[in-house]
Amino acid sequence: MNDRTTKRNSIVSRIIDGSVTIDSVKDFENLLKAFPKDPWLHRFFADLLGRDKSFYAAADAYGTAAELFIEAGMIMQAIVSKILEWQILGLSYQEGQDFYSSLRKARSKNTGLQRFFINMKYPEMIAFMSMLVIRYFPEGSMMKKFGDEENNLYFVVSGTVEKTIYHRLENGGKVQKKSSENLMENDFFGEIYPFEEEKISQSTVETMTRTEFAKISKPRLLKICKEYPNVKRLVYGLYQRRLESDEERFSCTVRKTVRHQLPTQVNIKILNDEPGKTPLNLGGFTENISLGGASVVLEANYETGHFGSLVGKQVHIQIYLAIAFVSLSILGTVVWSKEISLEGKKSEVIGIQFEGMTDKDRRLLQSYHYGYEIEQDRIWSLWDSLIGTDAGTSSLPTAA
Repeated sequence: MNDRTTKRNSIVSRIIDGSVTIDSVKDFENLLKAFPKDPWLHRFFADLLGRDKSFYAAADAYGTAAELFIEAGMIMQAIVSKILEWQILGLSYQEGQDFYSSLRKARSKNTGLQRFFINMKYPEMIAFMSMLVIRYFPEGSMMKKFGDEENNLYFVVSGTVEKTIYHRLENGGKVQKKSSENLMENDFFGEIYPFEEEKISQSTVETMTRTEFAKISKPRLLKICKEYPNVKRLVYGLYQRRLESDEERFSCTVRKTVRHQLPTQVNIKILNDEPGKTPLNLGGFTENISLGGASVVLEANYETGHFGSLVGKQVHIQIYLAIAFVSLSILGTVVWSKEISLEGKKSEVIGIQFEGMTDKDRRLLQSYHYGYEIEQDRIWSLWDSLIGTDAGTSSLPTAA
């Protein structure tokens, strides 16, 4: 990856996570001259123009962003940009048909979410888009709590959220942490299907960075499905694929329980934006790892004053798969960071979004996930048989 691409990715990542804000139209125009084909820059430029009440210019920028997102195969992001354009200009039949046609011809990444939209017929897609609500939420926003009524389906447009799942123990109504995972762009959450069931949330969802969502409520989605039965079939397929094939999901997460953790050792090389500068090498272990990215706890002996500046940086992460006796080297971007206390010292947890992986590495990592879970299940079945199962319960409030 050349220095120009690295610089662009760093700027875009910082704008997405909210750590950098550009309030000058002129400065943004200069940035677009340097990187005219980046869809995210056009999208955020449109947001800026909208805040400045330059609505027609904003609509034009949203349209450009939608076209570039389609070229990049980013269907969800294209749809959101088009919704924002149409909120300003309105929707003409020809404009809608042209967008629908372009979307179906897009270079697909073969994800379940992209197939969900592409397999809609034109009136179905327009009806669905008209019901979506687009919102930003800052870092640390609690989107869903354990015990809440499940009444919305959320699509992650940009940013990162952490979903923590709990299950209820039979004794005393207590709950125990079951697993956690990071959800990133093109993931979704909200257990609203089957529609006939009234569901109570078994998880919490909190934003790790500034995050944009496209949300549709259960009543609105149910109304669309009654009018267009094909959409109901597509919703069923969306949830079914998530259950059947983790590989088709952007974030296929390795589960970890609160009672145990067998961390995976990693080394991280932070690539420097400035030519000729030596990369920064850090060590640590994974707190959470998936096919889409990883949360890494950095070793406590590092000075942490500069960690906030790591967001947006390109990295090479080397993952040592102890069970498989091999290591993987994967390119990624730091998308969030959070200060923690480790061994009485200040340290940092960073979230890395993977940007590319060979098919061989993907299969190896997925096989490692499977072996990891089996091995830990055996260890803790033995542990529980020896000392009992009372360890590790929490006192989260019971669902209302």
